[in-house]
Amino acid sequence: MSVTQKNGNTERSVTDLAAADDKAIGFEYQYYYFLYKVLSLNKGESAGLEVKDDVHTELSDNHQILVQLKHTVQADASGKPINLTTLDSDLWKTLSNWSKIISDAKAARKDLKAQLSFVKKTEFLLVSNKSETKGNAFMKALDKPPEARKIVEGIRKSATGPKTIEFIDDVLSLDDEVLEHFIRRIRINLGEDEVVRKCKDAIESCKIRPDRVDHIFRDLDSQIRQDNFIAVRNGEKIRITFSEFQKKYRCYFDRERSADLVIRDNYKSFPDALAEQTFIKQLIDIGDLSLNDVGRMASFTEYMLCVECNLEVWGQQGELTPDEIEKFKSEVQLHWDNNFRSFYRGEKNDDSIALMLLDEIRKVYIRVSGVSMDLSFSNGGFYLISNIPEIGWLKNWEEKYK
Repeated sequence: MSVTQKNGNTERSVTDLAAADDKAIGFEYQYYYFLYKVLSLNKGESAGLEVKDDVHTELSDNHQILVQLKHTVQADASGKPINLTTLDSDLWKTLSNWSKIISDAKAARKDLKAQLSFVKKTEFLLVSNKSETKGNAFMKALDKPPEARKIVEGIRKSATGPKTIEFIDDVLSLDDEVLEHFIRRIRINLGEDEVVRKCKDAIESCKIRPDRVDHIFRDLDSQIRQDNFIAVRNGEKIRITFSEFQKKYRCYFDRERSADLVIRDNYKSFPDALAEQTFIKQLIDIGDLSLNDVGRMASFTEYMLCVECNLEVWGQQGELTPDEIEKFKSEVQLHWDNNFRSFYRGEKNDDSIALMLLDEIRKVYIRVSGVSMDLSFSNGGFYLISNIPEIGWLKNWEEKYK
């Protein structure tokens, strides 16, 4: 039996509700904001994930920024994320958490002097994809810190939910002077939905070419996620300093800034029938592969697709001119032609010669625009041209495959 629960005008199944998609995207939102702060670090700074707050940044002047992230998938009638209202539970839970941090006795902040010292060196930032509303009464308190207690007390009178009232009381429990300074140090950034875009913009601001930003982002994202997992597994806090970032992750930027061509691995899907490719047929016919060598067929196809797709991308993005691409293909053919003529000089014509020719060709390193490619890329170049086919291994390859 299908069971559904109604939420506004939509119905969600129990399975959908159990999937916790809302919670999952909240974690991702938090992580990507952390990544953005890491990418924005200056010398002497550090950023942490779920250490002092959802995210925090420690500045070089002994000040800090505590960040609470609140993401919603709820939308209004126009499809925009819902507004942050006066009695929004996200707002008051955040303010309650900060109030408890300020007055945390276990952190030696029980007395007024310690609380004031902490607040004056801390900035409190609420970041959410929720929309702004002019009707939010708490926003007025941010503009009038001396009147903050009076405004918050007025909001409390209109609250009905017991949890919301409890959260508001946590804020009102602060000393008057502490509360005023606290309000002065609060910032609320709404409509922050494009956190991934912010990460990429931060990468591009490091003087990275726009066409190389996605590649750095993908590699950094993968590596930092892996490092975070290892840190948590080892019982360590997730905290990255500017110097640590430079040491561990600068290589991703340096590689992309290099004048050398960058080989990317996001190439096309494999063909359905590996053995039906012309270059594979050629290798099978000379005994280099058997029909059961599916693993090697896949590896060789990967080498070929890597060359094919990278040449295409380099051409599209202006990293190679059409003449340079043609020069690469000509160099492949020249290496093949020189070796082909050497091995088949005279009347030689047996399959063992084809294998010796192939073995010799597989040792050749090809250059692209003056850059020496690795052996797998070089092999892939020969496989690509033999797949067209413009080269072959048997003496009569043209009759057989063209």
